[in-house]
Amino acid sequence: MALGHHVRGSRARAVIGSIAAFTALGAVLAGCSTDSTQAAEGPDQSVEVDENLHAMLPGELRGESARITVGTESGYPPFEYTNEAGRIVGFEIDLFDAASDRLGLKYTFHDMPWDSLIDELYASNVDVVAAAMSDTEERQRESDFVDYYNDSDAIMVAAGNPLGIKTLADLCGRKVAVLGGTDPEDYTSQQTALMAMNQGDCQAEPITILPFDTDANALAEVEAGRADAELTQWSTGAYNAKQIGSGDVFEVANTEIINPTPLGFRFLKGDVELVRAYQASLQSLIDDGTYAEILERHDLSVGALEKATINGQ
Repeated sequence: MALGHHVRGSRARAVIGSIAAFTALGAVLAGCSTDSTQAAEGPDQSVEVDENLHAMLPGELRGESARITVGTESGYPPFEYTNEAGRIVGFEIDLFDAASDRLGLKYTFHDMPWDSLIDELYASNVDVVAAAMSDTEERQRESDFVDYYNDSDAIMVAAGNPLGIKTLADLCGRKVAVLGGTDPEDYTSQQTALMAMNQGDCQAEPITILPFDTDANALAEVEAGRADAELTQWSTGAYNAKQIGSGDVFEVANTEIINPTPLGFRFLKGDVELVRAYQASLQSLIDDGTYAEILERHDLSVGALEKATINGQ
């Protein structure tokens, strides 16, 4: 069931295993959907229903057969990706699963291209987007976020960093690949950051921004030497630097934090009860240590939140 409204937004994505394998996998999975009430794999998560939290759900979602629809894009490890068995797994999947279990709420995952996610949310075809989305003030105008993690940006370069790139300012005059688009609705926060650099520090030597429809394709440009760097989220960049090849294809160039931003589950503006229910459920997972266990399982403890917030407040 989808609960209703209308809005718009954007974001960033990545690679799994190797660029060629991921590109082939993405073609197979585009448009598929996964129907699951326990999408996470790995250690079983014993998360009991909290009746007080269940009572916070909208009335139509308290019934035994009630179910919400969740949009995701399974090409962004370690947040969400598709394993060899064709199952969507990852940190955000585990976390959303635990929060839903605590609420006693079933859900259906729909895996779709990044540029379809927000349109589907606005059309009320999905009730929430779980896709490592940055919670920004611009997006808050039409959406509400339940924040679950702190992340920043990574400058991805070829292993050995032959150009000596370390900061955003070092990208001036260079070709930089990024997940994004030509329509402002499809800009990711990383593409927006590069555009801001061209209006500021890089005005004299603008960055040539190369937007691609997937993070995998953007990263492939760096490997092929057609781009000097790629800008992506730090957790995904660090994951890919370790996982692709034998860890000797790419590296994260920056050592300082760039553009720190919370990530959150994205809901339509006005779904107040559902938003508050998920915020309270996530807070209960933080309080009882389940959240910390899930973070540790995915080696993401560095970005842990102490409080589950709505729109960063």
